[in-house]
Amino acid sequence: MRRLAASGAAALLAAALIAAGLAAGACDGAVASGTADADEIAYLTGASSRRAALVASLVNPDNAYSKMRLAHYASGADDWEGLMAWNPRVSPVVAGDLESTVLPEDARALDLPDERAWVPTADLTSLGQDAFFRYPVQLAPPVALASASVDRYGLWLDPASGVGGLVRAEVPGGSVLALTCATCHADVVGGRLVAGLPSAGFDLGRMLVDAGAPDAAQEGALLAWGPGRVDVTTADASLPERIADLRPVRWLTHLQYDATIRQNDVVALAIRIETLIITSHAQTLRPPRIVALALARYLWSLGSSLPPPPPPPAVFATRCSGCHTGEGLTGPPRPLAEVGTDPTLGLSPDRGTGFYRVPSPRGVGARPTLLHDGTLPDLRAMFDPARLAPDWTGGARAAGAVRGHPFGLDLSDSERAALLTYLQAL
Repeated sequence: MRRLAASGAAALLAAALIAAGLAAGACDGAVASGTADADEIAYLTGASSRRAALVASLVNPDNAYSKMRLAHYASGADDWEGLMAWNPRVSPVVAGDLESTVLPEDARALDLPDERAWVPTADLTSLGQDAFFRYPVQLAPPVALASASVDRYGLWLDPASGVGGLVRAEVPGGSVLALTCATCHADVVGGRLVAGLPSAGFDLGRMLVDAGAPDAAQEGALLAWGPGRVDVTTADASLPERIADLRPVRWLTHLQYDATIRQNDVVALAIRIETLIITSHAQTLRPPRIVALALARYLWSLGSSLPPPPPPPAVFATRCSGCHTGEGLTGPPRPLAEVGTDPTLGLSPDRGTGFYRVPSPRGVGARPTLLHDGTLPDLRAMFDPARLAPDWTGGARAAGAVRGHPFGLDLSDSERAALLTYLQAL
C-alpha cells in the first residue's frame, strides 16, 4: 500500500479514537486455528518472540525499511507495542450507494475472541478471508465517490463483495473511506472475483492526484504509475512496482520484489502484514495481531486455488529449473546483474538488498503485467527477442526496449511454444 496516502488523516483518526476512550493496546481478541503451532502462539503472546522473528526475517538490517522496524517493533522501549489495536465496524462500499458517507446499520467489526487466551480449536483461515475483504488496511485518499469513480479509478465490481474492496470504517462521529487488501489484490475475471490476483485496473496514483498531490513533480510521478502499479518504497512516488500476485505467496522464500524479508514461516508474513498496516496508518494504530496472523494464513491458503502443475516440457527442465524449482517453481533470490532488469529497486536505500526474489510462475498466465515494474504485458512478450530492440512497441508502458530476464529469448520456435503452453497452464 502507498504510505503517501492520507498520513495526516491517519493521525487525526488516531487522535479521535483516543479521545473517544479507546485504550492503547486494547484488542477484541482472537479466533483459534487448527493449524496453529507454537511459533504462532508465541507471536501472539510474547514480545520477545515477535522481536526474534522480525530480526530473523530481515535480509539487510541496514536499509531504511529494516531500520524503522528494528527501532519500533517489540524493541523493549516505548514503541509500536503500545499502539491501540483497531478493529472498527466496517461496511463494504456497494455500487448502488457510492456517494453515501453514512455507515449502514449492518456494519460490523471482525469477530475476534480474546487472542491472549487463544487455543487451536477453530479455523483461522476464515477470519483471514473476512479480513482480506473487510479490514481497513489504509485510509483511502479523500476523494468524493460517484458512479464515474468505478471507471476513473479502475475499481472492480462484484455483487457480493462490493466496489474495489473499498469499505467505510466507523470512527467517532462518522466514518472514513478505506482500502482493504482486496482493493489491490483481487480482480474480476470472467465474471468471477479472484482473490490474490493483482487488480489490473486500479489506479491509486490518479486517486491520489484527485485528492490533491503536494506539487506538480509528484503529480506527474503519480500519474506515471498507471493502472496496476503503486510505489510502496519512496517518498516521492518515483519507483512504482507492479501490484503483486499473492496466490503463490506461500511458496516464496522471500517477500517483496527486492527480497527484503525472508519468509521463514507464516509468522514472518504475519509480521510483514502487521507492520505494513502500522506504517500505512502513519504509525498511529495497529491491527489486532490475530488479524495479521489470520491474513497470513489466508494468503498461504490461496495457493490451493491454483491448478496442479502439469509435467514440465524438456525446455523448462533444461533452461528454467535452475531458478524455478519445487512445488512453487521458485527459489532463492538472484543477484541484480544476473536478472538484468532495472536494478534501481534492488539498490534502493529504502529496501534494497542487491538481489531480486525469484517469482513463482504458478498462475502467471492470468497476471495483467510481468516483471517487477510491470513493463511487459504477457508471457508472449516476455519471450519475444524483439523486445530488446530500441524501437519495440509491444511493452505495457512506453515504447522502447524492455531488457532483463534474458532467459529463453534464444529459444527455437518449437521450444518457445512448448514453454508458453506449459506456463499458461500453471
